[in-house]
Amino acid sequence: MDIPVNHDEKTQRFSYVKEGHECVVDYDKRETIIDIHRTFVHADLRGRGIAEMLLKAISDYAGGKGLRVLPTCSYAALFYKRHKEYASILSEDADLENSGSCRLPNKQ
Repeated sequence: MDIPVNHDEKTQRFSYVKEGHECVVDYDKRETIIDIHRTFVHADLRGRGIAEMLLKAISDYAGGKGLRVLPTCSYAALFYKRHKEYASILSEDADLENSGSCRLPNKQ
């Protein structure tokens, strides 16, 4: 399944809107690291592969820009454990076994 993913660099968010619900992957970019700290899919839309497609989109973006990914969101860590094809873009600080819970963005 391919979905039309929107990327807003200003808000540091990949998103997809389905049935009036915004599904998101929020990140913080610091130099060459993209810290994926939140993945959210509305309960009515879960189980459709939307979060996976959003994470593939941010992974492809990071790889294309030569950036490394630090998955601090627990779902993102699980995604990278399942998708070894993205191992080359993981930050050396990535800890897929002990990632925390997703957090709300710390935006100004």
